Amino acid sequence: MMFLPSRRQPPFQYDEADATEIPRMAALALQLNDAMHNLQPMPDEAMDGLNNAHTAVVEALADAPVTKSTEIADKLRVLADLVEDDEGGVLTLESVMLQAVLHDLGAFRIREAIAEGFDFVETIYGDLLQLRAECYTRIDRPN
Repeated sequence: MMFLPSRRQPPFQYDEADATEIPRMAALALQLNDAMHNLQPMPDEAMDGLNNAHTAVVEALADAPVTKSTEIADKLRVLADLVEDDEGGVLTLESVMLQAVLHDLGAFRIREAIAEGFDFVETIYGDLLQLRAECYTRIDRPN
């Protein structure tokens, strides 16, 4: 008889009632990466499945729009995990997530500044947006 290990909690806490996709995807990405390293050895097909799932989650996380600073922090946790684990295919995911996080941070800060009534926004945030879009991204003012 095979016993499954007890269900682990996400690597960081979040309020399930207030949670969006981002904290859940971030927790899943961290758990998948942990599983790939701590459940060795395993058949190649199983490892390929875990790796494919991890890649899909990280790419979806990179594309997910942020609405609050805690979601940026969740993405940063996944980026830090990718940086610490610099083996194999995660190097390509590292650059994808880095560009996404910098873009999201820049866009978030610009939206905050516009909402507070500032007409001038620090140029570094525009530069961060340029990394992802390869040109300045338009941030609309609320009507």
